[in-house]
Amino acid sequence: MRRIKIANILIITAHPSEHNLTIGIKDIFLKEKELQGNRVEVIDLYTDKQLPFVAYKTNDDLKNLSDEVLYYQEKVTWADEIVFVYPFWWGTTPAILKNWIDAVLTMGYAAKYGDDGRPVGLLQGKSVRIISTSGAPTFIYCLNGIRRANKKIWKQTIVEFCGMKFEGYHLFGGMDTKGKKVEKMFASVKKIANK
Repeated sequence: MRRIKIANILIITAHPSEHNLTIGIKDIFLKEKELQGNRVEVIDLYTDKQLPFVAYKTNDDLKNLSDEVLYYQEKVTWADEIVFVYPFWWGTTPAILKNWIDAVLTMGYAAKYGDDGRPVGLLQGKSVRIISTSGAPTFIYCLNGIRRANKKIWKQTIVEFCGMKFEGYHLFGGMDTKGKKVEKMFASVKKIANK
């Protein structure tokens, strides 16, 4: 009999509207992970603790982190798996998510530079998955290289830089909240959650 490992799953969403596909993806992922016996927490960057725009001017600023940053770092520390769910805007993440990454995954917490000048990831033992939606068809982002570039940025300069394992980048294009592709996309999300 296969032994199931219970994990702490942190889902981070970044969409300002109350009616969006991000909520549907989050709900499916949360339900599937809880059915597996995992502990799941959700952070909605638009309704949870708000982070001011990052303004670190000196290294001393990184020693005096705000209560909000410390709150989010505790959530990341707790998590075994982190799932980012967001709309694909202007070829990248919404600004609120980029600010969260800049504010929370700080040097000294998420990574550091070793004596040899090479980065050392400090969040080992965690995995990360990215799920994003776009109104434009996926093939456009494949043709122009934007999908590949975004996947590479997430994988190499964020996830692996911080010592975490990259589990996948899933960009669902051609999405519309009333479109026929939505149910197919939700079925794919359910499969992703059960991998």
